[in-house]
Amino acid sequence: MNALTNPRAAQIAAELESDIGVLVPALDDLVSRVSGGEATVAEFDRTSIRLTALLPFPDGIGHGEVGAHLHRYRDEVRLDIGIVHDRMFARPDGTPSERVCYLNDFVASITVVQGALELPAEFVRHVVAGVAAARDGVRRHNRRQHAPWNEVTVAAKAET
Repeated sequence: MNALTNPRAAQIAAELESDIGVLVPALDDLVSRVSGGEATVAEFDRTSIRLTALLPFPDGIGHGEVGAHLHRYRDEVRLDIGIVHDRMFARPDGTPSERVCYLNDFVASITVVQGALELPAEFVRHVVAGVAAARDGVRRHNRRQHAPWNEVTVAAKAET
């Protein structure tokens, strides 16, 4: 439905905008918690907010960031959260290859129930565990390998 077919569209939009505002402190807390740093506002308007925070990797290679986008999607509030990084699988000589290191990837989304004052606890647990696993993905993979030739190394993507 849209404003032309739904006379309550303006009321729904106002409710969603207030729903987004109510959830910002919980989102800020979640992003800060998973990154271990302070979240910053990357983008903001009446119907959406995007928060980001730096995400250091245990081996110190490359740069990462947790990004969360709380926005209106159709007639609902949606939260998309994920990790963006520049880590690539490394060649034997240590230079970055063309293959992104998927071991450090994480993406999660949820549609938030209208009128919610907090993010669902199950979703928060999923994000906390998922970001921690992605942050430590390379080390965890290498620990599981019984042969050294199965271990992977990473390098930061070369600047172009």
